[in-house]
Amino acid sequence: MNEIELEAAPGHRLPHIVTVGRYRIGRVMQSIAQSWDGVAQITHVSASFADAVRTVRALDARRPIDALVVAGASGAHVREQVEIPVAMVEVRGLGLLEALMTAKQQTTPDRPRVGLVSFDAPSPQLMQFDALFGLGVAQFVYHGAEDAAACVQQLRAANVGAVVAPGLVADLAQQAGIPSVLLYSEAAVRQALNEALLLARHRMAERDRNQWLETVLGELQDGVVAIDAQGRIRALNARMASLLGEPVEALHGRMLAEVSPVLMQGHSQNLQEGTEDVVQLAMRTLVLRRAPLMENGAVAGALLVCRDPAVIQRADRNLRANQRQRGAGVRWSIDDFQGHGACAHRIRELAHRYAASDATVLVQGESGTGKEMMAQGIHRASRRAAQPFLAVNCAALAESLLESELFGYDEGAFTGARRGGKTGLIEAAHTGTLFLDEIGDMPLALQSRLLRVLQEREVMRVGSTTPVPVDVRVIAATHADLADLVERGLFRRDLYYRLAVLRMGMPSLRERGQADVATLAHAMLGRHAGDTSHQVQPLRLERLLDELLALSAGYGWPGNVRELDNWIERLLACGPYLDSEDGATRRQRLLEVFCECAAASRSREEDEAPLQQQARLRDTRQQAERDRVREVLESVQGDQKRACEILGISRATLWRRLKQG
Repeated sequence: MNEIELEAAPGHRLPHIVTVGRYRIGRVMQSIAQSWDGVAQITHVSASFADAVRTVRALDARRPIDALVVAGASGAHVREQVEIPVAMVEVRGLGLLEALMTAKQQTTPDRPRVGLVSFDAPSPQLMQFDALFGLGVAQFVYHGAEDAAACVQQLRAANVGAVVAPGLVADLAQQAGIPSVLLYSEAAVRQALNEALLLARHRMAERDRNQWLETVLGELQDGVVAIDAQGRIRALNARMASLLGEPVEALHGRMLAEVSPVLMQGHSQNLQEGTEDVVQLAMRTLVLRRAPLMENGAVAGALLVCRDPAVIQRADRNLRANQRQRGAGVRWSIDDFQGHGACAHRIRELAHRYAASDATVLVQGESGTGKEMMAQGIHRASRRAAQPFLAVNCAALAESLLESELFGYDEGAFTGARRGGKTGLIEAAHTGTLFLDEIGDMPLALQSRLLRVLQEREVMRVGSTTPVPVDVRVIAATHADLADLVERGLFRRDLYYRLAVLRMGMPSLRERGQADVATLAHAMLGRHAGDTSHQVQPLRLERLLDELLALSAGYGWPGNVRELDNWIERLLACGPYLDSEDGATRRQRLLEVFCECAAASRSREEDEAPLQQQARLRDTRQQAERDRVREVLESVQGDQKRACEILGISRATLWRRLKQG
C-alpha cells in the first residue's frame, strides 16, 4: 500500500478520501492527488478486488474514511463490499472519443483496428457510432485480473493495432507490443475526486450530527437505539451497546434483528402507535419502549428505549421527595412535642424508639393532643425522612372519594375518570410514610382493601387488574376507642391488629399538668407574636399570659393543645383591651374575654365550699375542747392528774389541747 497524505489546516479537519487503483490508473490517481494539498487528505491504496476491500476496511478502522474513488471492475467490487460512499471514475462520451482518436493515431496500415476493453459489456451505442463513421473499433470485455492476459491474447488475435483499456490490460498490452491508451482520462479522475469531495463533506456532516446525537444519548441512563426502516442500527448509546454485549463501533450498520431478536419481536405490529413491553435482555428485566421515527409523513425507522425499572423507581422516589407531593411536607419533629412533665418525656422517648422501626403505628388520643405532629416527628426521625410524608383524613371524604384518593384509578375506571388515570396516595407514598388520620371512621369496605395493602405490600388501582408493589409505612391515628369499635362490629378485628403493632396514647392537656400548659403557652406566644402585628409590649404580654394561666388553673381543656393555641391568638388580638395598669380591671377583663376561666372559677369555688365548711366545724370543735379543759382544771385547782381522770384523756392529750389554745 502506498499512501499520499496531505496536511490538514490548523484547527480544521480535512475530508479523508481514499483512491483505489493499481497499475496505470493508480499512478494517475497519485499524480492528481498531489495537487489537492489543503483540500483533502488523500490516501492511495494500490490493490484490487479482495485485497483492496481488506485494506480499505483496515484504514477505515484506523481513521474513518469519508469517501472512496475507484474505477473499473475492481472498483465495482469494492463498492459492493463496503459501507462507504463511492465515486466511480466514469468513462464519458467525449473522453472516450478522445481516447479512441489517440489510439487510432497509433495504429498501422497492417493493423488498422482499435480495441476497446471494458469490464461490464459492449456498448451498443458505440457499435452504431462505429458503423456510421467507420472507425474500426472492436469491443472486448474482461472481468478481473485472472482473465486480463487472455483479453490481451484476444486483442492480438483480432489484429488490433492499438487499444483503449483499463490499467491492468493497458499495461499488459503495452508489454505485448500493442500500443495502449488508458480508458480513464485525467479529467475523469478529477471529476471523480470532485464528486468524492462532495460525498465526503456530506458524510462528515452526517457523522458530526451522529456524534452530537450519540453524545446526547450517552448521557442517558436508558439504553437507546435508532434503526432505519429496514431494521439497521443507525445510532445507539453505550448503555444499549452494553446490554447488547458488543462495542458501539461494532454495532453500527448491523441488523438489530440479528444482534437481538427479542427487541424486534412484535416490532412491525407495535411500531405505528408506540408501545411498552417488558423484555428479558442481558439477564435483566427491562421496560422496552418503541416509538416511530417519521420522515416526510412516513415511518422511516424507530427509536427503541430500554429502561431499567430500578432507575424508574429511583427517579420516582427522588421526584416525590423533592416536590413533597400533595402536601406541605413535614413541619414537626419529635422534640417539638414540648413539655417537662413525665407524660411528655415518655411520649418523646417512645416516639424515638418507634422511629427506628418500620412497623405500623397506631396513635390514639383526644382531638388536639398532637397526633399528626407525633406522626410527622416519627417519620422525620426515621430512615424514610428524605421520602414523602402524605396524610389523609379518613373522616373528611365520602367513601368513593376516599377510595380513589387512597388507591388511585386507571383511565376509564368510571365516568369522569381523568385521562391517564390517577396515582393514589398509597402509591405516591412509596418508600415514605402514609398518615391515616381518623382511621376509625374508615368505611368497612375500604378497611378490607387497606388490610391487603398492609399484608401483601401491593396496591391495586380502581378499575385495574394489575397489582403494584409498594414499600410504605403506615401511621394511623384516631380519637375513638378502636377496641370498642371492634367489639361492636364497626371496625375489622384483623385490621385493628395490623395497625396496632406499635401503640402510642397521646395524653390530654389536663393530664399533663399546669407546668406543661405554661410551657406550651409561652412557646405559642413567642411563635404567634412574631407573626402578628400587635400594640402590646412583649413583657406585658408575658404578664397577661401568666395572669391568664393563673385564672385557668383547674380548667379541663377539652380542646387540648388546639384550644390553648386559640387562646393565645385571642390574647394577642385583645391585648390592647386587656392591658390595664389596674390589677382588678385586668382580672375582670380577662374573665370577660376568656369566659371559660370564669366558669372554671365558679366550678372551683363550688368544689371548695364543702371543704371550707368542714374546716369551720373542725375549728369550732377544737375550741370547745379547749374550753372544757380549762373549766375542769379550774374546778380541781390546777391538778392535772385529777383533770385527766375526769376528762378521760392522757396527760399528752391534755398538754396538746392546752397548747392549741
